[in-house]
Amino acid sequence: MIERRNILLAGAAGTVVIAGVAGALVAEGSASGSPTANGTPGAGTGATGGATASASPSPTVPPATVTTVPANGATGVDPSKTVSVKVLGGTIESVTLSGQQQTSGTLSTDGTSWTSDNVLSIDTGYSLTVVAKNSAGKSTTSTVGFHTLAPSATFGVSSVVPPRGSTVGVGQPIRVTFSNYVPTEYQAALEKACVVTTTPAVKGAWYWVSNGSEGAVVDWRPETFWPVNTKVSINFNLNGVRLGSHQFGVKDYAAHDFSISSRDLRLVVDKDKFRATCYQNGSVVRTFPIDTGQTTRETFVTYTGTMAVLGKGNPVEMKGNYGGGDVYDDFVNWATQITWSGTYVHAAPWDPDIGSANDDSHGCVHCRTADAEWFYNQVIDGDVVTITGSRARPVAVDNGICTFTLDWAAVVKGSAYGPTVNGKPASA
Repeated sequence: MIERRNILLAGAAGTVVIAGVAGALVAEGSASGSPTANGTPGAGTGATGGATASASPSPTVPPATVTTVPANGATGVDPSKTVSVKVLGGTIESVTLSGQQQTSGTLSTDGTSWTSDNVLSIDTGYSLTVVAKNSAGKSTTSTVGFHTLAPSATFGVSSVVPPRGSTVGVGQPIRVTFSNYVPTEYQAALEKACVVTTTPAVKGAWYWVSNGSEGAVVDWRPETFWPVNTKVSINFNLNGVRLGSHQFGVKDYAAHDFSISSRDLRLVVDKDKFRATCYQNGSVVRTFPIDTGQTTRETFVTYTGTMAVLGKGNPVEMKGNYGGGDVYDDFVNWATQITWSGTYVHAAPWDPDIGSANDDSHGCVHCRTADAEWFYNQVIDGDVVTITGSRARPVAVDNGICTFTLDWAAVVKGSAYGPTVNGKPASA
């Protein structure tokens, strides 16, 4: 609303009417004629010679000015950069940005600027429509068109563990193998784009297992083991994300969902006591004797640490040739795998030292047949096997899916973006 004020000023020259618009005083007329005897202005008509004021129209308020980045007609636009709108001489009423997907944005508190929230698609034309109004309430519509770049290198998801729709144990990290190497400065952008949501809400973090010419391997694991019955969903929002100087994600992926088992099963193997104890939901359900790898040769020492069950077979063929007549090619029964290098919990009816020594294994956990069969029938992928002992040989994170062998501080240190809860940053 424009305020108009008419002010009467008395003076020797007569009466002057001044119009004030938005606080500015603009002279609109002048006076002629003589004052009366007592100094009062004349009537201002006819023979009196008085002056009559005339009102001028209000000044026109210019339309709001809209500027955008990118500008109209721009090509080769970086899809990872935000789209921005600024308005001078007014405020934003609405912004619509559309291409292959509708894009949301955030309006500033004073209503004069807008910034897009999510990345754009690659090699896509966009239309940006802005409606702004000036201080007089008059609206102006501006439309801008631009096109995003086609990248020279593309990036995508090669594989995800556990499989979509599966049910796994409480010790199963998410392991994603990506198609390409990711430079350090872009790793946080990748983690941010790969959103893990859970019911109930669970804090966790991505951890870079490896990153080389064959692609990046990144795990996401909770701070502690998963709560039973957790529902997990991973969304890979990669389309348009810059992951190298000329490398971009080329598409989003359908949600990858899986579930955590309704029971918490963990096997703890104590090499020093030649004993394994199986816990379900925190209670001991079975204890049985074992024999682990020979302690006289480092290559045969059984790994220590926490491992996720990878799979199982009955039977499994095992081969080895260590020289000096130490050659074997045998089938073993009731075999549960816990490392890629070939560590199993399996039946070994030929081993006389089960329960008394670590002498007859090349690194596997030997059990009596009945115990190996029982454990085989209980476990699923992702169940926990933790091996302890004074003769330590720490398992590598990538020798299986062993991210839970790390403490939480190490996981956080190995993350570029940091801990999240349902995709939002969380405290460590």
